[in-house]
Amino acid sequence: MRKLFISGTDTGIGKTHYCGLLCKYLLEKGDSVCYVKPVQTGFPEDDDRQTVINMSGLKPEHAYTLNTAKFPAAPYLAFDDFPYENTIKKINGISGYDWLVVESAGGLMVPLDEGYMNYDIARDCGLETIVVVPNQLGCINHAMLNHYFLEKEGLPFAGFAVNNHFAAAKSDKFNIAILNDLTDDAVRSVFSDVMEIVEL
Repeated sequence: MRKLFISGTDTGIGKTHYCGLLCKYLLEKGDSVCYVKPVQTGFPEDDDRQTVINMSGLKPEHAYTLNTAKFPAAPYLAFDDFPYENTIKKINGISGYDWLVVESAGGLMVPLDEGYMNYDIARDCGLETIVVVPNQLGCINHAMLNHYFLEKEGLPFAGFAVNNHFAAAKSDKFNIAILNDLTDDAVRSVFSDVMEIVEL
C-alpha cells in the first residue's frame, strides 16, 4: 500500500481539492483508495471528508475523519487534549488498499498539542509527503522551506502538487520550471479544476 501525507505551504491553498482530484484519478485507474482526515477543525461547517467524497466518487465507508472540533483553529487551540496516540493507532491499522491518502490540517508545523505537530503524523505512520503549492508570487520560497524541512527531518518527500488556480502574474508560468530546477524535478502534480499532470 502506497501511503501519502498531503500537506501544504499554507491554509486555503487547495489541499482538499487536490485530495479530491487525486482520489478520483486513482479510482478511475482501478485502484482502491482510503482517504483519512486525522483532524478537522471548524466542523461541521468545514467537512473535507465530504468534499473529497463528492469530488471523487469515493464510497463513504472508505473515507474517515478521526477527530473533529467546532472551533476553526489549529488543533492546539481547538482541543483540550488531542488524542495523538489513538490517532496514530487508527491510521496504522488501515490496510488492504492500494493507496492511503492522509490529508493534514494545515501545514507541516501546525501544532496538534504541546508535544506533536502535523509532521509527526507523517513520521509515525510512515507516510510520504506531498506538499501542495499555490502557483503565485512567493511560492518558491514557501515550497523550498517545506522541502528543506522534510530533508532535514529525514522524512520521505513524494513531491510538489502545484495549484494553477492561483496563477495570475506573467512570472507565475515559470514557477513550476524553477521548482523542478531546484529540486531535481520534484513537481509531481499540476492541477486547477482538473488534474493536468500526475506522476506518483
